[in-house]
Amino acid sequence: MKIQPALFFLGILAVFIQCRPEENAPAVPEIRFPIDVSADETEANSTFEFPIVLNQSTTRDITVRYETRDLTAIEGEDYIPVEDSLVIPAGTASASIFVDIVVDEYLEEDEQFRVVLTGSSNAIIAGGIQEAIGTIRNDDSLFPLSDEGYISASSYPGKTLVWSDEFDGESIDLSHWTYDLGASGWGNQELQNYTNSSENSYVDDGNLFIVARDGGPQYTSARMKSIGLQEFQYGRIDVRAILPQGQGIWPAIWMLGANYPSVGWPACGEIDIMELIGSSPSVVHGTVHFGQDWTQHNHTGQSTFIPWTETFADEFHVFSIDWNESGITWLLDDQPFYSIDNNVTGSQPYPFDNPFFFILNIAVGGQWPGYPDATTEFPQFMAIDYVRVFQ
Repeated sequence: MKIQPALFFLGILAVFIQCRPEENAPAVPEIRFPIDVSADETEANSTFEFPIVLNQSTTRDITVRYETRDLTAIEGEDYIPVEDSLVIPAGTASASIFVDIVVDEYLEEDEQFRVVLTGSSNAIIAGGIQEAIGTIRNDDSLFPLSDEGYISASSYPGKTLVWSDEFDGESIDLSHWTYDLGASGWGNQELQNYTNSSENSYVDDGNLFIVARDGGPQYTSARMKSIGLQEFQYGRIDVRAILPQGQGIWPAIWMLGANYPSVGWPACGEIDIMELIGSSPSVVHGTVHFGQDWTQHNHTGQSTFIPWTETFADEFHVFSIDWNESGITWLLDDQPFYSIDNNVTGSQPYPFDNPFFFILNIAVGGQWPGYPDATTEFPQFMAIDYVRVFQ
């Protein structure tokens, strides 16, 4: 069929007009979002606001899709995750994304999460996918500490520092410590469930914190140990610590023989560098346990105290043993208060000539301390400045 030239020209012109951009068409709005948010972790700042700004208003609604993602902050633990969209109404040029943070009482490092724009309609995201960083500044002061209290020597004549943990890092050193876990009563009808959660053990400002909490149906705490990691036979051992208090609270700094997995307790031997019964917060105890098996269990020890107007929760003290081939001496702030020699076990085997490992814990309840009552306040903490071994 022959096409008339005039009709052909009009068809081409129509296509050109349809494909040609309107000279007066408005530019597509740009979404600009590189606005980070940083705030203290307080009830007043429990919701973080992230503004979204357009480079111009528009005659149509704009939809923006977004989601949160972890950085050092953990969703559900440090902030409430969201995956949603918002609408910037026609005629406006801004809106905000809101993210709720979890306000808690834990001493933690500052933590961060991301808010990521994942898509939009009727607008473009300037520079492609963009994100903003939310920084939760942890200024928690549940356990405010000063460094007041006794400080032990950094060296002793004839001895060398062979190992220490000064707790100066950002986290617990897992080459030094592992955990006992669970809620088995631990042979004393105790009530706590031991965890490895940061709610119950963490490092902050040069101290290790072990925290006992009332979790509602069950108390939680931590029991850290150095078995298979750091084990020692003999030495001057210094532990600088602030202790918890309260009815039913039972902190301990102690040691078990490294052969515990094969021979059991009390055959492995137990050295209690320090125990405290929370209802007597001015008294500490030093003890050894021994016996060929549990039916022949025996123990011996002694207590010491500070003035009754003071407690071991007030400031740091140093709990020590001086342990050698001849026996063991217990010291509080460098003052000896009890000693045993290697005849202490009588006809029972003497287990204290073997390597031992450390245990640091707070128990809740049990046969010796009794159980929490209405006077017991939670959380309770033990702060440890250092553990040092000199040989």
